[in-house]
Amino acid sequence: MLWFQPISGDLTRISAYPERWFGWNDPQQDITALINSERASGKRHILVIGDSFSEAGHWQAFLGEQYSFTFIHNSKTTLEKILSKIEKDRPDAVILETAERAIPDMYNSGSTFLTAINQCVLPESNQNARTGNIKKTEGLPAFPYTNRQILPRNGSNISEGFHTLKLWAKALISPRKRKAKTLALTQTNLFSNQKNDKILLLSKDFLLSDTADENSIHTMRCSMQKAATTLSRVGIPYVMLTIPDKTTAYQQYLASAEIRQRPALINRLHVDKLQHGIDMLPPIQEMAAAGYKDIYLPNDTHWGYKGFQLAAVLIDIELASQWPAQNPPMQDSKTHD
Repeated sequence: MLWFQPISGDLTRISAYPERWFGWNDPQQDITALINSERASGKRHILVIGDSFSEAGHWQAFLGEQYSFTFIHNSKTTLEKILSKIEKDRPDAVILETAERAIPDMYNSGSTFLTAINQCVLPESNQNARTGNIKKTEGLPAFPYTNRQILPRNGSNISEGFHTLKLWAKALISPRKRKAKTLALTQTNLFSNQKNDKILLLSKDFLLSDTADENSIHTMRCSMQKAATTLSRVGIPYVMLTIPDKTTAYQQYLASAEIRQRPALINRLHVDKLQHGIDMLPPIQEMAAAGYKDIYLPNDTHWGYKGFQLAAVLIDIELASQWPAQNPPMQDSKTHD
């Protein structure tokens, strides 16, 4: 029971599954976070509204040479407040990012982000799935590579055995508080962890914990369309980035036939029909099929560096398609009054 290793991933911190089993073993880039940065001459300034995938400041770090950023958590603002901030601060572009499991809270009935609607005309898809951009990640800046620290160098860290015993005791007392679970995989080349025949997942991933009827799906689609239309009227470039839950991203590799056949929320929303909407699921599936490991970290609900690189490339491409044919603004923040 006395397994000494640091517990670093959010899934191993909240579950009874040891870091020894689910910690990554392939090197990761040690990304220097870029969450908020000052405006600078020659850089366009981006207002980012997102969740933990953007709060980490990792995809932004790969684009730090050409952009500066301001971040706001999407649970702490509203569409109306975003419009006011755009008017006040005059960013050059806006990124509205949402993880799959957060979509109902943001866009379904009862949302505090906007007034949800269920009357709209959704356009036909006129965009191709964002695939074929894996190689472009190789042109991004590289951060130093790091290896996960393991025994014996970290023998003084918290005992995983003690941590596991404590969490199992809590689970016996309050079973519903178990926030992570494992599922069997059909392949062992998706992650670099020791137990690579299994995937560690957040129990509240939408595919595992919830369903949505057709009325709710239509409301969410219309509300997302409303957000896209509202941003388009502002007159600056924007991107609506939708990120699949880890369960959805690896759904096709799950051993459970029943879960493989469940309709994923992100697929039912047809994000590609939104103007400047990016559905991250197709390119992530392409990357996994190409043999890339740890797109999502095995001990975490979030991406490894390769996933953040992919997001950076797709965002940059979508913004580039909207920039006017001119050089980046050369003024600093003092001219934005």
